[in-house]
Amino acid sequence: MALRADDLIDRRRLRRKLTFWRVAALVVAAAGLIAFSSWIYGDDFTGTAVDHIAKVKIEGTITEDEDLIKQLETIRQSSRVKAVILSIDSPGGTTVGGESIYEAVRKLAAEKPVVAEVGTLAASAGYMIATAADHIVARKSSIVGSIGVLIQYPDVSGLMDKLGIKLE
Repeated sequence: MALRADDLIDRRRLRRKLTFWRVAALVVAAAGLIAFSSWIYGDDFTGTAVDHIAKVKIEGTITEDEDLIKQLETIRQSSRVKAVILSIDSPGGTTVGGESIYEAVRKLAAEKPVVAEVGTLAASAGYMIATAADHIVARKSSIVGSIGVLIQYPDVSGLMDKLGIKLE
């Protein structure tokens, strides 16, 4: 029994429609699985569904970094993060930036253990942030210290003129 040309065309159309609906069903199933997973894991659906220790890098000149402060707040609220390692390598920065990050780390340290790990350098605002942690770990050759160093140059030229003092 030979198939007619019309029957072959109808069969191809049916096969295409069937393939389309199979692909559509797979896409809907995948979207449903993702939605269900995010509903089950809630805020912790970030790729890690197990308890872990978070590591936050603070490098370079410290300024008021809203993204870093939001990241620290997200870590504080996560039930999956059990402790935090702050990896600090900074020569310092602005007092406002250092203080805002310090406050965020203190808030985090009130709820979870925080350890500051110093790489090469943690000076000025970098050291201030490290002091917000529960413990500071540094290598023998790491440079750590000097909070609040401000350089001020008084202008005493008027006084020197009155006293008759001249510089050569």
